[in-house]
Amino acid sequence: MMLFVLVHGGWQGGWSWDGVSEVLRAEGHRTLAPTWLGAVDGHPLAPADTTIDAAGARIAETVTGTAGADDVVLVGHSGGGPIVQSVADRLAARVSRVIYVDAVVLHDGEAFTDVMPFPEEFAASDAPIDAVAPAPPASVWGESFLNGAPPELIAETADRLVDVPLVSLTSPVHLPRYWRSEPPAGYVFLRDDIAVPSSVWRDMAARLSDPAVFQCDGPHQAMLTHPDQLAKVLIDAATR
Repeated sequence: MMLFVLVHGGWQGGWSWDGVSEVLRAEGHRTLAPTWLGAVDGHPLAPADTTIDAAGARIAETVTGTAGADDVVLVGHSGGGPIVQSVADRLAARVSRVIYVDAVVLHDGEAFTDVMPFPEEFAASDAPIDAVAPAPPASVWGESFLNGAPPELIAETADRLVDVPLVSLTSPVHLPRYWRSEPPAGYVFLRDDIAVPSSVWRDMAARLSDPAVFQCDGPHQAMLTHPDQLAKVLIDAATR
């Protein structure tokens, strides 16, 4: 039995993994799907609490406090990639594998804005602490992130999106151990992802040392549209 720690990307919360979590638990595994944006347990997170380092430390503490968390599989989607790197940096002895799902991979000292094609205003280092990258409108969410999804799913999930503090995009990650003893990794490419050019994800995967590579149907938010298939790919990736 493995513990899958499922880390969401930008504008979302742990809720985005609900469908995948249900399938993984039905297969006999345990799951954690922490939220690192918006609010946790009804308490709004301050911008400084949403940096990669802060989110990674908080999630690592949660994992450490989980009974029997000795075979941990970290899964990072999109902007959740560097956060699972941060968790792995802290919990190397417990982590059996890190799986990236069309996710960002950073080197020590890099920030999201160093490697991703964000608008110039998102990368401003002198932006006020409360500046945000606003959640996309439902039309963009549906066209670029949930392409092919039913209108009901697009509307329901668009209503749950939250803004991303710019400080979480511009603050560099600190990974003093991750790249010195890189954990086994898998990379899942989503076949119908049009949120960013596919070359971006190929470049991210190329940063890893010989990752096991997998394919899964679905758009960028495949955990919402194809939870059963993605869960099965994650199990395969975790045991390969």
